[in-house]
Amino acid sequence: MLSILLLILVSGCWNSRELNSIALAVALGIDKVGDQYLVSAQIVVPSNVASTGKSEGMAVTMLKAEGKSVFEALRRMTTTAPRKIYLAHLRVLVLGEDLAREGIASPLDFLNRDHEPRTDFFIVVAKHLSAEDVLKVATPLEKVPANRMFFSLLTSERFWAPTRVVKLDEVILDLVTEGRSPVLTTIEVTGPEEIVESKANTEQINPPSKLKYAGLAYFKKDKLAGWLSENDSKAYNYLNDNVNNTVGVVTCPGGGQISLEIIRTKTEAKGGVELGKPWIEANIHAEMNVGTVECQIDLMDMGIMDKLEKSANEQLEELILTSVHKAQKQIKYDVFGFGDLIHRDDPKGWKGIKDNWEKAFVDLQVDVKADVKIRRLAKVGNSFINDIKE
Repeated sequence: MLSILLLILVSGCWNSRELNSIALAVALGIDKVGDQYLVSAQIVVPSNVASTGKSEGMAVTMLKAEGKSVFEALRRMTTTAPRKIYLAHLRVLVLGEDLAREGIASPLDFLNRDHEPRTDFFIVVAKHLSAEDVLKVATPLEKVPANRMFFSLLTSERFWAPTRVVKLDEVILDLVTEGRSPVLTTIEVTGPEEIVESKANTEQINPPSKLKYAGLAYFKKDKLAGWLSENDSKAYNYLNDNVNNTVGVVTCPGGGQISLEIIRTKTEAKGGVELGKPWIEANIHAEMNVGTVECQIDLMDMGIMDKLEKSANEQLEELILTSVHKAQKQIKYDVFGFGDLIHRDDPKGWKGIKDNWEKAFVDLQVDVKADVKIRRLAKVGNSFINDIKE
């Protein structure tokens, strides 16, 4: 009898839906047009994706609709689509610039509240264009453009310092945390003014329209406030311990340059308030390998290696401090999340300055100390450049 009763609890796939009854959305774009939300959905065409032979059709199609809310716009898509939009396999969310400047909290509330989307999709901001235009671009290498955006950002974060992966939970956490605002990777379309959205864009060695990640965008609360340059984006990621692997160029003692591969970094930062004045200390530990030698130099000489490490230390410290001073003197806003750091390390001190934080940030004392170690010289020691005769 117990076994029979337990069978009642085994309901099976009571809410399952067949693939041919849903429209699988892999990317979503949200724009603001007047007082309406314009939602664009990149939908997989299963027959063209699964085809092993030459297919004449595109792997995806795009549906779009307007509504007073994102939820309403998605449901309105059913007037032009034979299937309901299914968001459980969403890979990328693109926020249009106009929407981002007006505020991203309201559209994100739906994605956080609805039971269907997971929270592991990446969120990016379109730079100088709409989210709809980003989703129009057909891409080579990957049949599904959303996969191209997903894997390109994932790879870029792992091997290039100015970009970072941000998911829904992190954006919401940044929005509700004192002393911190969201920072998202930006995406842009390079090429002709008229975006090439046909399959012909994927059939050329040098496609006319390309998607490109271009540094970071910073927000004030939930509103887009501006763009960070490549160096400023690097500085942000170093200070927030987001750098996994990247490349830097250091000047040789006698002229020329060496490229160093940063293979490992660790940032230890702390903050507090002393006599009413806030302060930040950041210690950055980095391990590097020699990548390219473009100068006359003896890498077997430990004295030379010490000079290279010292030069790398100075260059890294200068990179970060230059960006911090730019934020203090030009942007005049805490894009790095220093306020959150002080709040966590010195809650009592933060309580006394938080109401006047924007003014206090301008005069914030920031000390940065870099500790760079060059570990390996790659496959060879000294460069063959040293053996080239005049």
